[in-house]
Amino acid sequence: VTISLVGFMESIAVAKSFANKHRYEVDANQELVGLGLANIAAGVFSGYPVTGGFSRTAVNDQAGARSGMASIITALMIAVTLMFLTDLFYFLPTAVLGAIIMVAVFGLIDYREMRHLYHVKRSDFYLLMLAFFATLTLGIENGILLSVVASLVIVIKRTTHPHTALLGQIPGSEIYRNIERYPEAQTFPGLVIFRMDAPLYFANTAFLKDRLLTIEKKYPLRAIIFDASSVNDIDATADAAFQEVVKALRGRGIELYFSNLKGPVRDVMRRSGFYDLLGTDHFFFSNHDAVQHVLGRDVDVRHELPQGV
Repeated sequence: VTISLVGFMESIAVAKSFANKHRYEVDANQELVGLGLANIAAGVFSGYPVTGGFSRTAVNDQAGARSGMASIITALMIAVTLMFLTDLFYFLPTAVLGAIIMVAVFGLIDYREMRHLYHVKRSDFYLLMLAFFATLTLGIENGILLSVVASLVIVIKRTTHPHTALLGQIPGSEIYRNIERYPEAQTFPGLVIFRMDAPLYFANTAFLKDRLLTIEKKYPLRAIIFDASSVNDIDATADAAFQEVVKALRGRGIELYFSNLKGPVRDVMRRSGFYDLLGTDHFFFSNHDAVQHVLGRDVDVRHELPQGV
């Protein structure tokens, strides 16, 4: 299993690298099927595991290869060399072969992209450097494995501790934005509008509860509006966490309201009974509707229905 996973990751990494260079698309599913069939054939004839090689692909590309026929010609040339020309290459230093590969690979190093990543997203740049040095020191297989593990750690970190924001109203509009990015945004006494930019699931429910209860302790509140516009999904654990938060806040005389809920999230809350616990008058189509309700200006407020889309 390990060999097959590493082989596929190395092959798809090589394929995508050259696809970006020559501007064509790679179908990962097709690559997986091709590798599977090739390895089945290799197993029948007691051959080595089949995978894509970065250095050999670079040399092939440098030589001007454009189709799979190049691999067939390469195999034929190797067979002829092994059978008839070994004496001619006997005294050829191994360093010469290494130099050929290095010259071919150096052309694939994109320094401009490295600078771009450094300025745009530092974590991606550090991940690139980790993959680069891990591959140099540990080999391609171990380097790819370490890079994949590091990528998963970063993804988990981003989803378990996602970006959050407190929102305020842009003067003269019904638009609500992050008060740190828009200092002119208006806030309201006793009311906080909170947004969390991630799907809600078991891994970040503790973070969610901690943020909501920290806000409650930091500000003298009578209501919190949870802007769910960035929440695409919610699991049962997160739904249960909301129920605990509602009970804790109500014990302190604070109401929790929701705005901008998406259909799949609303469906989970309806099936779990959360709508009944909180009350349908606590769900709104927009932040502005929720704010108007909390401030006692309900003339044109639109409440969401559990069965809404």
